[in-house]
Amino acid sequence: MQELTTNPQGGLMNSKTGEPIVYNKETIGDFLEKKGIQMDNQHMGKDIVNKFSDRKNKGKIEDTLNPHISTYDNSANTSKRCKIVLIPDKQVESYRYMYQPQILEELDDRFSSLSTILKNHYNLEVFDVFHINQDMIHTIGRICCDSEGKLNNESILLEIPEKRNRVKLSLNELESYSLFSGQIVGVNGINNTGNHLNINRIFEIPLLPMYKAPSSELIEYQKRLNEKPLNIVVAAGPFTFDVGFGYESFNELLIRMKQERPDLLILLGPFVSEDHPLLIEKKTFNTPGEIFKEYITDKLSRFIATSPGVSIVMVPSTKDLFHCSFVFPQSPFPKSGLPRDVICTSNPAQFRVNEITFVIDNVDILFHLASNEIERNAVPGLDRMSRLSRHILTQRHLYPLFPTSPEINLELKKSNYLELQNLPDILILPSKLKYFAKIVENVICINPGYLSKSESGGTYAKITIHPLQETLIKDDVTENLVSKRARVEIIRI
Repeated sequence: MQELTTNPQGGLMNSKTGEPIVYNKETIGDFLEKKGIQMDNQHMGKDIVNKFSDRKNKGKIEDTLNPHISTYDNSANTSKRCKIVLIPDKQVESYRYMYQPQILEELDDRFSSLSTILKNHYNLEVFDVFHINQDMIHTIGRICCDSEGKLNNESILLEIPEKRNRVKLSLNELESYSLFSGQIVGVNGINNTGNHLNINRIFEIPLLPMYKAPSSELIEYQKRLNEKPLNIVVAAGPFTFDVGFGYESFNELLIRMKQERPDLLILLGPFVSEDHPLLIEKKTFNTPGEIFKEYITDKLSRFIATSPGVSIVMVPSTKDLFHCSFVFPQSPFPKSGLPRDVICTSNPAQFRVNEITFVIDNVDILFHLASNEIERNAVPGLDRMSRLSRHILTQRHLYPLFPTSPEINLELKKSNYLELQNLPDILILPSKLKYFAKIVENVICINPGYLSKSESGGTYAKITIHPLQETLIKDDVTENLVSKRARVEIIRI
């Protein structure tokens, strides 16, 4: 924006060049309005930044998983101690979207695959659910709603893809259940009317096995770590407050990481969010690319130069304005302009850090599931967040909800990138819901929270993983047992 002042004749001129400005009433009105808004934002932003600087809860540990496991001071680390390997066939490349002629076929393929697994695992003999029958029968289908509203006990249907038909479900005889639209299940029940199935049992898809590392690799990783714990930090955007682009929380994170020097820093978008009020209301004069370069790329370059032992992984978000695609699954950030040492992965991300399998689902699937789920006495011993995380594991899919939330653009023809190959050791699920770290089916599930709230600092996660004891390493392959040797802390920035 030009800086204006008045000339001796009372006209406007550029204060730097002295050139006269051609203007009219409307352009000056627009200019003054923008200038006034900008000044208001700066004043309000200064108050919030001062409040952030004076906060009393800086570095407070909000939650701890496995508190009996010790932390480790890694501040003396100057060399890279972890090997990062992207899992083959799970890295999304750029693709054309908005052309989906085979949506039904994609859904049918997934259903057919999981239906076969259910039949074989439970030895189910499936019958035609639409025939009137006084005997108990088994069938397999997809949970759906009878309208576009929220799923409830009265609106729940079971869709049978082979028949292209749906039957109403009665849940009255079930002591416990947890269901959502798109969930694929087997059921046992009676249809004595032809269009109403009273069920008394639900069959879940069996869990995938966990990845077992070759023992030779485990020994190699132990040597690389010098038998010391691995430190990993996970932070999810937004990284700046709603009143400006100072990126105060991100700056504070890098200062802390420079002191602590974790082995791996995982950064999850959005880095320049489409939800930022100043971008929505067009009250900034910088492009998303300029903001990303000045506040993310340049600062990461300086951080890497002073912290050579820290590896960095970046995962995009569908809310990232700097990214070329807003469709899920999402290709990695382009490497051009980013520091060479930064590893860019797709969204979702599936990779291994040494022997440890990480899966990152950087859309708010937890919130979307929570908005759709119905339950009664579901899974004893599991709280709501654990139960929602477990749905992802049992459905073997990183976005099992269908129809999807209006917040996400899902490309079904690329849904193979959302399928799990194995149960991960660590599943990261950033969400607007409250932060947590929990063990679900031997998987460490983490919501690190957002690093910045609208006008305050947020949280991030710190993971300390101790080496596997040599006595547990077997001859050929070995269970990782990460949930028994890792400590997770949710920390206030």
